[in-house]
Amino acid sequence: MEALPTEHMTFRALLKRLDTYCGGCILAGSEERTFQRLMADEHPDPYYAPLLRMLIDWVPIRHAAQSVYRADLVRALGPLRLSYQQADADPAGYRALNRLIAAIDAAYDDAALEARTLNHKSH
Repeated sequence: MEALPTEHMTFRALLKRLDTYCGGCILAGSEERTFQRLMADEHPDPYYAPLLRMLIDWVPIRHAAQSVYRADLVRALGPLRLSYQQADADPAGYRALNRLIAAIDAAYDDAALEARTLNHKSH
């Protein structure tokens, strides 16, 4: 079965949407610059940087223009979610992880809604 257009988006587009949903903590410059900073472990946010780097490593994402799928992103964060559920885990990190997962869902949901709205207007 062919993927619907809203089942994936570029990592660049995702970063931009995530920044909106995560209080401006995702972008560290342009989307491309943010990707470069993540790859170089130079992203300034102490909570989102390791989460985003985990996505880059585990999906894997090789460049900012690469298409990424919601299911792959959430699946990549699954093991981290389990480790954060341990009694000695950092609560702030766990909250950031939950916000990021919710933001990923919101990004794809909003993209689907926008696509349906555009499709509806064109008919």
